[in-house]
Amino acid sequence: MLSKRLFSTSSRQLTKAAVSRLGNGITVITKPTAGAKASVGLYLNSGSRAENPYNSGISSLLGNVVSSSKAAADALKNEGVKYYSSNQKEVTGLLAASYPKGNAAGALASIKNTISQLNAIVSEDVRVADQKEKSIAVTEAFENSPKDMVIEHMIGTAFQGTSLALPKYGKAESLEILESEDLKNYLASNFVSSNLAVVAVGAEIDHDALIKFASELPVPTGAKTAFEPASFLGSDIRLRDDNLPQAHAAISVLTPGSKDSAAHYTGLVAAQINGSYEGANSPYSHFVGSTLAQFLEENHLIDSFDHFQFAYSDVGLWGGYFASHNVGNYDETIHFALKNWNRFSTGTVNDIEIAKAKAELKLRLLTPPECPVQLAEKLATEAFLLGYVPSEQEIAANVDAVTSSSITGWAQKYLFDQDIAIAGNGQIEALFDYNRIRNDMSLLRW
Repeated sequence: MLSKRLFSTSSRQLTKAAVSRLGNGITVITKPTAGAKASVGLYLNSGSRAENPYNSGISSLLGNVVSSSKAAADALKNEGVKYYSSNQKEVTGLLAASYPKGNAAGALASIKNTISQLNAIVSEDVRVADQKEKSIAVTEAFENSPKDMVIEHMIGTAFQGTSLALPKYGKAESLEILESEDLKNYLASNFVSSNLAVVAVGAEIDHDALIKFASELPVPTGAKTAFEPASFLGSDIRLRDDNLPQAHAAISVLTPGSKDSAAHYTGLVAAQINGSYEGANSPYSHFVGSTLAQFLEENHLIDSFDHFQFAYSDVGLWGGYFASHNVGNYDETIHFALKNWNRFSTGTVNDIEIAKAKAELKLRLLTPPECPVQLAEKLATEAFLLGYVPSEQEIAANVDAVTSSSITGWAQKYLFDQDIAIAGNGQIEALFDYNRIRNDMSLLRW
């Protein structure tokens, strides 16, 4: 019994993240984990939302330039430390170092050395030009993924005219004109202490040691420029392409940001109730999946769909993505999907569906990424968007707090008879015009 109790305690401690905010504004996060690999990284509360139409893609380009620099090559060769970078709407993974167990000192030394050379790194015109070409190739590949593309364009039309509408990887036309001087200006505005999180995942860097490391980094003090407010506009954008074999569309409504935890977790549960469907061979197919999956599959109206709750610091989007080879009846696919959404507003989602969705959601939210770099980014994102890193117990409690009545109240406020943002691609001739689809948001008959 004693050994069982000790094991339980140590397991709980392993999952807890420690968070501190230094006097200069740097956020320090450590999370002990078991495993052969660990990560320590620097993350900026910037992302594509800190850009404008003329430098769109610069935050992603900056990370690529740093992770491909000579300093990065030296870190791998001399210390066995591999650099990565990433970009989201509100978070830039400037430099994430992955290293094998036992090499924490080498990882910290490599990062400190790289940061001290940051201005020199972004001044290398040849490297910047090379990474521009690679970044442009990424944007083009992203556009060639129908699901990724329509969701990105849905966000773009929902928040058009604001920086939240800018694609997270940038645009080819803006990337082409970026130069070293643009990167220096971006660093001057965004690489400041109040905009930085230093995150370590693994068992070798304790919290006090990371605080000491972060306080010694050559990071200018100062405050970042606040994100411009995002305003939602009910609208649609369509890129018809009859060369594609399917019709693709993403539809969403405006919801609160991640700081409204009650609305956020209710939206997550609502999205999980409908969940996702990946075709006839999906494990969530007939008699097992959601009522929406069963209905659309039985009537041959869907190839795949996915429901989502995107949450940023101040706003969010709730909705779904739908792909179908049955292009002639695609209007029916969207109509019956939205009729299913109306179930949330009328309180006809049963308790079994809600309990199943909550169990699946907790499993998804409480299962950490296997890659320590991805886990570090997740912790930084939570710290920036929420202002803190929730514990596993808090996440589970927030999901458990969602009830049938809270889903109905949430849907009546944010879903029923609300304006929508639509993006379509492929053979979308049968996708009805905006007003016809908008009317389905309040029509209660099938």
